[in-house]
Amino acid sequence: MAATELTMPQMGYDMQEGTVVRWLKAEGSNVELGEPVAEIETDKAVVEFESYASGVLQTILVEEGATVPVGQPIALVGEEAEVTATAPAPEPDSEPVVVEAEPVSQAPDEDEEAHDAIPLGASSVPTAPAAPVDSVAEEPLEAPSEPAPDRRIFATPIARQMASEAGIDLADVDGTGPGGRIVKEDIAQFVASGAAAPVEPEVEAPVVVEPEPVVVEEAAVVAEVVEAEPEIEPEVEAPSEPEVEESPVAAEVEEEEEAVEPEPDSDLIPLSRMRQQIARVTIRSKDEKPHFYVNTDVDMTEAMALRGQINDALADRGVRATVNDLIIAASVLALKKFPKFNAYYEDGSIRMNDDINVGIAMALEEGLIMPAVVGAGEMSLAEIAEATKDLAARANQGILRPEEYSGGTFAVSNMGMMNVTSFVAIIQPPQTAVLAVGAVQKRAVVAADDSIVVRQMMTATLSADHRIVDGAEGAFFINEIKRLLENPLSVIL
Repeated sequence: MAATELTMPQMGYDMQEGTVVRWLKAEGSNVELGEPVAEIETDKAVVEFESYASGVLQTILVEEGATVPVGQPIALVGEEAEVTATAPAPEPDSEPVVVEAEPVSQAPDEDEEAHDAIPLGASSVPTAPAAPVDSVAEEPLEAPSEPAPDRRIFATPIARQMASEAGIDLADVDGTGPGGRIVKEDIAQFVASGAAAPVEPEVEAPVVVEPEPVVVEEAAVVAEVVEAEPEIEPEVEAPSEPEVEESPVAAEVEEEEEAVEPEPDSDLIPLSRMRQQIARVTIRSKDEKPHFYVNTDVDMTEAMALRGQINDALADRGVRATVNDLIIAASVLALKKFPKFNAYYEDGSIRMNDDINVGIAMALEEGLIMPAVVGAGEMSLAEIAEATKDLAARANQGILRPEEYSGGTFAVSNMGMMNVTSFVAIIQPPQTAVLAVGAVQKRAVVAADDSIVVRQMMTATLSADHRIVDGAEGAFFINEIKRLLENPLSVIL
């Protein structure tokens, strides 16, 4: 049976490459279908990569810390018999390749074999007796083992970004996060301690060295340099011609342009990988998806009262249902009644999704992510509350599963905690719709008997893809959510 290739997964609508942060399994280890084997860092988060085959992890093709394109094989999983037959093969093959010719030393970057340095060291002393060769071979064996921990440094994306901007080597930082992960607080503490200060002199050193190669090139008598000298002579004579002297205006314009360029550059702030990814996805969404919007005011008075009773009942389980949990539960029921809002648009067709996975917009310090509550369509309100709490905790730690990162079929974005009354959200591709909700606020409302009463109101705005649904369907859908929230018992029964 041929080995199964595990490839770099696409865990996002616009993901083009990923970084292997850490291997959770070693070569020769048994793996089961769906078992996490590695942690992959995307532009937004670190997710656990699960094997889609059972067997033995035969070969790890991509080392920790390496970034490869989506779809590139990163490991092989096969039967145990295949491992014993194929494991010894790479060793004899790798030795002659290095001994034959030294110029091949650039190729090992693709093979990513740490043993390449050993044959090179041994081949450099071919006339030495057996004993010295052993001693020379032993020294490189210890040296490659030192860089290995550098590749296994486990840090959140924001911590890596902060370290890069401050010129900090992550190997010098002690991680205090889960499993020794380096988090943003560790970088901030490292900077505050002043340990990062010595980085500055390293920047000045290359500037002093640069002029030296110029002096060497002038002093060296090389055939190539001598041949180039006659070419310089006509360039010296050229300024004497009157045609060159007649263009001082062009020179002044160039000088002005050069003087202006540094000023705007000093104000430019490079986008982080996450911001670049957000920019690509949102632009593509607005470009491809003809958005339309419908909104309505929802009376949340009864829902808020019921929520208090539910939380009292769930106190023993350590779970509290939030307003967002109620909105997700109501959205699930509405999606079952109007399934087109849970669909994808694909090449002129509509793909109907059987599962309902509700994405939740989460604002992290490094940017926006929208992980999904996978299987929300089959959950009770209490289960949704537990799932969202766990999802938020792991999102803040930078640990998400691939299906949570990219498997959403519908989304809810809630900015009520920021005291926002209403807003419009951009649809997360390839989804069809997103529900944006504001804060629950006390407002004066005209009752059915024309009396003025104070009710707890919330404004909800639906953004939908006009290729799949029309405005009337959007109105029916959002009014179904309104009906469910204003009659909250129908949400939990």
